[in-house]
Amino acid sequence: MIAANYGTRTSEASLEPDRRLAECEMLLDVGIKLSGTLDLTTVLELALQHAEHLCQAETSSIWELDEERRDLFFRIVRGRAAGAIRGMRLPLGEGIVGNVALSGEAEVVNEVTADPRWHGDPSGAFKTRAILAVPLLAQGRVIGVLQLLNPVDRERFSEGDLGRMRQFAAILAPTLQNARLYAAQRRQNLTMATVLAEALEKRDPYTGGHVRRVVSYSLMLGNEMGLSPEELRDLWLAATLHDIGKIGVPDRILGKPAPLDADEVEIMKLHTVLGAEIVTPLANAQILLGVRSHHERLDGQGYPDGLTDPEIPLGARIIAVADTFDAMTTSRPYRTELPLEQAAAEIFAGSGTQLCPRVVAAFRRLFEAGRFTAAAAESLLETLVEPAAP
Repeated sequence: MIAANYGTRTSEASLEPDRRLAECEMLLDVGIKLSGTLDLTTVLELALQHAEHLCQAETSSIWELDEERRDLFFRIVRGRAAGAIRGMRLPLGEGIVGNVALSGEAEVVNEVTADPRWHGDPSGAFKTRAILAVPLLAQGRVIGVLQLLNPVDRERFSEGDLGRMRQFAAILAPTLQNARLYAAQRRQNLTMATVLAEALEKRDPYTGGHVRRVVSYSLMLGNEMGLSPEELRDLWLAATLHDIGKIGVPDRILGKPAPLDADEVEIMKLHTVLGAEIVTPLANAQILLGVRSHHERLDGQGYPDGLTDPEIPLGARIIAVADTFDAMTTSRPYRTELPLEQAAAEIFAGSGTQLCPRVVAAFRRLFEAGRFTAAAAESLLETLVEPAAP
């Protein structure tokens, strides 16, 4: 009997290194996946998925610190309590999570009703039994709190759970901070680009709203074609800046109330090259090519580089369809806008020569289903706005 017990203890002890090795491998895999993106929403979603997997909790959430307001807010919540707590804000230092954010020390509270800091659940739809809260520290500063509620099929969170979440938080916090900084930079770039583009439009009153419409059309087409949120945000910036090079086109040409002559056309064509030069310091390659190449044609008759089908980047192909449709459906002093159906027919006819067949096919699906509308575009834009604190 004694020998049997000793053998069991030895067997359990021998399993411990294997279990810890598996946990370390899992955390390493998590770190690799998190470091593979700077998209803030993706980072948060991945983080909560892995937190739930590591510690099996009913609900997981990440509270982020709003330093200006000195409170905590949710951007993403998962699990059974999501509906009840989404949209909450918590002052720094209030409640269990607020205290963790203030102190920078992790806590496990397995009997929340006995803790004087606990003020009850916001809704009767969910009952909190236990909380595990770990601060997220970046460069020595708390930027948020990772929170798990109620272990599944267990009464209590363990010290092992706390240790795993401390390790996980150490991996997550720098990635989260980088994603937040990246999102803030993207918002700033888009705001600056929009201001510049709208200022340029004021030079030509006949093109008012052109940038906004081309952005909307481009994003609807890109979304229909299955572009990722990150790719759509690049497309958004490229579409916003697609005509920025016209800032170097003389007013006599830009606002001419008649068709341009041959020399003026050549000057106007230079706006793609100048635009690419302007955006180079603040754009990646895809945005840069979207600005430079949106007047290229599949048959090689476009400008500025005379690219043919395989060479034209997808973003430029999408902007080309959006830009062409808006040009045809907008009045100018020397021509009247086309009816929407006639403009759509022209887009269909340009497939394979001027315009990309895949983009035109996406346009046809949207247009014929009645989904190529301003309302649909606005709904999509709202989902793509780089998130700031609510």
